[in-house]
Amino acid sequence: MLKSKAEILWKYVEDSEPGSGNGYELPGPSHEQFMFDNAQTLLASGGERGSKSHTSAMKCVLVTLDFIARHPEAASGGIAWLVAESYELTRPEFEYIAEWLMTLIPGTKPTNMIDPGSIEVPVPGRKLPFVIKTKSASDPKNLRAEAPVWTMLCEAALVRQDVFFRLLGRSAQIRAQFPGFGQLIMSGTFENSLGWYPTLWTKWQSEAAQKEDHARSHSFPSHENRFIYPGGLDNPELLRAKAMLPEDIWKERHLAVPAPPGGRVFGSFDVTKHVTNVKYDSDLPIYLGVDPGYSGRSSTYAVEVAQKHVLETEHGNQDQWHIIDEIAINKISTPGFTVRDITEMVKNKYWFANEEVIGVIDVGGTQHNNAQESNVEVWQKQLGMYLSYQKVDILPGIDRMKTMLTINPASHEPNMLISPKCRLLISEFGGAPNPFDGQTHVYSYKTDTTGNLVSAKPHDDYCDGIKALTYLFVNKLGYATGRGLRQNIGVRRRRRRITANI
Repeated sequence: MLKSKAEILWKYVEDSEPGSGNGYELPGPSHEQFMFDNAQTLLASGGERGSKSHTSAMKCVLVTLDFIARHPEAASGGIAWLVAESYELTRPEFEYIAEWLMTLIPGTKPTNMIDPGSIEVPVPGRKLPFVIKTKSASDPKNLRAEAPVWTMLCEAALVRQDVFFRLLGRSAQIRAQFPGFGQLIMSGTFENSLGWYPTLWTKWQSEAAQKEDHARSHSFPSHENRFIYPGGLDNPELLRAKAMLPEDIWKERHLAVPAPPGGRVFGSFDVTKHVTNVKYDSDLPIYLGVDPGYSGRSSTYAVEVAQKHVLETEHGNQDQWHIIDEIAINKISTPGFTVRDITEMVKNKYWFANEEVIGVIDVGGTQHNNAQESNVEVWQKQLGMYLSYQKVDILPGIDRMKTMLTINPASHEPNMLISPKCRLLISEFGGAPNPFDGQTHVYSYKTDTTGNLVSAKPHDDYCDGIKALTYLFVNKLGYATGRGLRQNIGVRRRRRRITANI
């Protein structure tokens, strides 16, 4: 009978000769902590040559063997997933797992292909094998209909946050049926210390968050891989790299610790707190914040879609805004588009069938460029709705947005929640790569070469989604500093006037 994962691992370690390539050797103490961590959700960041794929793959092997030993009937026909943005990114873990399982369990059969691929693991005394499948996160249909005993998300920082949400949901069934299983194991490398992955790493370093989420994060620094870097931190190559690299890059690439850039306008934004799966409520009005994207290098026409909810607390009712959707067209990557293209996209959105749609636009939306109709005029003609507008000062507008990110002491929730679908908005806050070029573009203050602020006003770049919401919030709530503006109410648009395609 197969033994527990701890017995299997240590037997494997004892049978191996250091440096021989036979058996399995733990690279360092952080790998050992990760290997025997029983948290349901595990996140491992790796430095360069930090052996994250090697160790994460062995973790999956141990969970597989442990499940077969403890639940052979369920293991027969059971499945596990190796997931990445593309099939090719699952290759290292797939090959490690296949090699070790073929050694440990004779009759294990991996496929030659990985796109998709599978590893069939015999279950003693049962007809059906346990099957480990590769999955591509680029196609959401791949992540349905099954309940994996464990899931390994490879190069996790490269996938969208909604993939993480989906995989977490797929783990629930096994967790409920077989306590101690249904693990979600994620490994990746910090590319820029921004986004959901490094944010979760930081969050799960907290003991309170670990208990609440049943999750824990680990780092595999480069210097712990004694096979690659003898002498650890005193290795000459690592000493040379540390001397040459900026501190933040050294931390990311070799210590496997996130180092977010300074100067962000909204440093309080936390993707784990502010981004969640908010949904459309047909009983509530729709509010649109619109920025035509006239200024800055980003040049993006942004429409942010919001609804206002009321939360009941022991201190009374509290408003919470949900940003449920977004339309974003980049003028550089999509040359030749017109305002009418935007209004056509709005018309075809499911939420446009709402009985009440209210919009607010940048005051620049009243301008007539090259003798053409203004944005306000096009929206009114094409959609039958009038967009309110008013001048919004930059710094008070930033203050208003900061209050929307604040955790309300009465509800213990942020005043604003954002759907993962709002990729432009999230990227501008610093929670994800830019959706148009995949690079990091965050709404930031002007800084010098050492990272010190040199101006109280930020760069007027990569803030189109943020500005669109700021116009809406200032219009409906006033300035947070007390210099409130009269709330302009947009003209209501009834569904009988415009037919929307849902």
